[in-house]
Amino acid sequence: MTASEHADSADIEALAKFLSESGSSAVAPFALVRRGKVMCFFDNPATATESGIQAYADRAFTVIDIRAQRVVRRR
Repeated sequence: MTASEHADSADIEALAKFLSESGSSAVAPFALVRRGKVMCFFDNPATATESGIQAYADRAFTVIDIRAQRVVRRR
């Protein structure tokens, strides 16, 4: 497993843990996750990506499709 695949997996696990601990479903279909922390939810991946780019100069974030449990955009 490459470093980025490991980071993707860790972010997906962090999202799953957040959702299970909150006891609710996601408010939108895409999540922006940064270093294992769920930062925000979005209705489309382009908006999530743009928000991440503007917020994090190092671009260390992942956009995850919540329903599919897959990475849409990685760092």
